[in-house]
Amino acid sequence: MKAAVFKGKGIIEVEEVEKPVCGENDVLLKVMAGGVCGTDVHIFEGSEGATPVQPPIVLGHEFSGIVEEVGSSVKGFKVGDRVTVDPNNMCGSCWFCLNAKGHFCENMICYGTKVNGGFAQYCAVHYKQLYRLEDHVSFEEGAFCEPVACCLHGIDNCEIKTSDTVMVIGGGPIGLIMVQLAKMSGAAQVVLLEPVEEKRALGVSVG
Repeated sequence: MKAAVFKGKGIIEVEEVEKPVCGENDVLLKVMAGGVCGTDVHIFEGSEGATPVQPPIVLGHEFSGIVEEVGSSVKGFKVGDRVTVDPNNMCGSCWFCLNAKGHFCENMICYGTKVNGGFAQYCAVHYKQLYRLEDHVSFEEGAFCEPVACCLHGIDNCEIKTSDTVMVIGGGPIGLIMVQLAKMSGAAQVVLLEPVEEKRALGVSVG
């Protein structure tokens, strides 16, 4: 299969690699869409990202696709299902996981940063990391589930009330999602700070 392999700072090469093996708790996912996160860009430019990355590795943690193969112990999914991926596979047994702080999991396996991710034709993913997509949801929209989930977490922490004015700093993809979620949360006024005219126009178009 073809994959975009990160080789080190400033180097990504599309090459032929072996198709992933589907473990007993995995599904083999035919990747249909993937997003390029700011984290991917930072890693490409030489930063660690949220977790240390050891090249060579296939990046990509915002992706969706079609289940092509299921492992022997997989439950609730079948070949042909349309799914999106939660890339952060938490252990469920460390102190943080047991105290509802799983985002600090000490043994987290992250698709696209610690193990091969979605910038390839196929990716093997633990079935508990999958969410089924309705037929009306496009694969591109499915790939956006991860960044939207991050934004929803931030919005929840803001505890926006109907009389609030909300300021969003930066009109990139995450900022524009936050603008929309702030409006949907009932903010009376949303202010976007963004120096790039095109991004400001997008901000106006989404609220």
